[in-house]
Amino acid sequence: MKRFSTARLSTLFLLFHLSLLLPANAWAGQPRRTVEAWVEGVDRKQVATLTELGVDIDAVLEGSARIYATPQQIQALEAMGYRLQIVTLPQEKMASRATGYHTYEEMVAELQDVATNYPDICKLVGVGQSVQGRELWFIKISDQVEAEEDEPEFSYISTMHGNEPVGMELCLNLIRHLVENYGTDPSIARLVDEMEIWIMPLMNPDGYVAQNRYNAQWFDLNREFPDRVDDPVNTPDGRPPEVRHIMNWGFAHSPVLAANLHGGAEVVNYPYDSDPDPQADYSASPDDALFIQQSLTYASLNPLLRDSVVFPGGITNGVAWYQAKGGMQDWHYVWLGCNHVTIELEKDKWPDYSEISSIWEDNREAMLAYMELCLKGVRGIVGDQETGLPVAATVRAVGIDHDVYADPDAGDYHRMLLPGTYDIRFHAGGYHSKVCEDVEVGQDDATRLDVFLEPFPGDLNGDNSLDLKDAVIGLQVMSGKSAQLYKRADTNGDGAVGLEDVVFVFREIL
Repeated sequence: MKRFSTARLSTLFLLFHLSLLLPANAWAGQPRRTVEAWVEGVDRKQVATLTELGVDIDAVLEGSARIYATPQQIQALEAMGYRLQIVTLPQEKMASRATGYHTYEEMVAELQDVATNYPDICKLVGVGQSVQGRELWFIKISDQVEAEEDEPEFSYISTMHGNEPVGMELCLNLIRHLVENYGTDPSIARLVDEMEIWIMPLMNPDGYVAQNRYNAQWFDLNREFPDRVDDPVNTPDGRPPEVRHIMNWGFAHSPVLAANLHGGAEVVNYPYDSDPDPQADYSASPDDALFIQQSLTYASLNPLLRDSVVFPGGITNGVAWYQAKGGMQDWHYVWLGCNHVTIELEKDKWPDYSEISSIWEDNREAMLAYMELCLKGVRGIVGDQETGLPVAATVRAVGIDHDVYADPDAGDYHRMLLPGTYDIRFHAGGYHSKVCEDVEVGQDDATRLDVFLEPFPGDLNGDNSLDLKDAVIGLQVMSGKSAQLYKRADTNGDGAVGLEDVVFVFREIL
């Protein structure tokens, strides 16, 4: 007879009662209206159980979990004996709390004003519309703003939860700080001259206008990206439009370092956010030591985070805090090779606007120092040895199970690393791999390492791989009948180039 632990039996008991109280599709991940509540007096196992049950956990602080749940879920959890405190805001508070904050229209006008007044270093880029038709805007800041340069790309993305607008205001302040000090502050000039800086102050405009966490379809945008555990298919298809736009921008720009800005706690959260083991208390990425140092760089310059009594040093591993699947930061790291963290700026999600000035002062130097990190490690160009043209290569520090990617437009790669000595491996389809040994990485500027790969001579169709089509073309050329046969490599008409086609061409030669 199979034996169950007490914890497992408790979970099954809870699931049984929930099934009686909830509609059949209540946990199916469909968009749904929710309320905010605190679940009081929960331990780590209970938090994991809430996650498994599909409750949207937003933070775990001092033994309580802030959740977003449907009324049916709230009813079910109360029936199970959980102590819940519903968060309600009087209508006058809802009406007044946005006072001073930029409206969506004012934010757009602010970005347009900056782009108009600083056209040499600023460009406003729309990446697509929200559910209700509001444009999602990036502002790009760089010394050659129209060019694709051999430079690392950095991004801040804020307010993917519409009820967390502090990051939006800090992003607007940061944009002004960069452009207004570019000509006079050498440290600012270094960032603008040596990086491509992309800042999106507001990813969820519909939620922001409604003062709501979710988008207009009631999706939590920070749970809808591909996830290495539950949703390991790297496609934007079928996802909320705001998520699709960010994914497509990421595919096109290959950011090196990034952060998304939130409210509701004071901590820098680094990957991984999810783990195959629902009871895991830590989930280290291959770059765990690097992420810790990068997170500490931000937190050490922010007095609220640095002096935290909840999070030592002001940082946490995602799973060590609580598990969240479908988050932006894990997607960036796993599929784009981009080091990405989540920065929780302030315990109050929507503080009085009069506090923004002091919050900006607490975060300004941290935001700048974090950006500068993408100028460290090892960097260079990957090119074709014969033509010098850029090659879309995969780059790996040997012994660290994580890849970064050379930009196919400029051929530049940027691998952030802690100081040390590394072997760096370069690989691309259609090319001989190359390992550069004993590459020294220091504390300061990135080590420069340009690499040119030798192409395989058999890549005759130019698709950066050796395949059967190359064999067919090679045989055609050898036969002297290339003009006759080249255009019909698929000789048996099955829609693919296979062994039968190779046999056919070989017979033609004979």
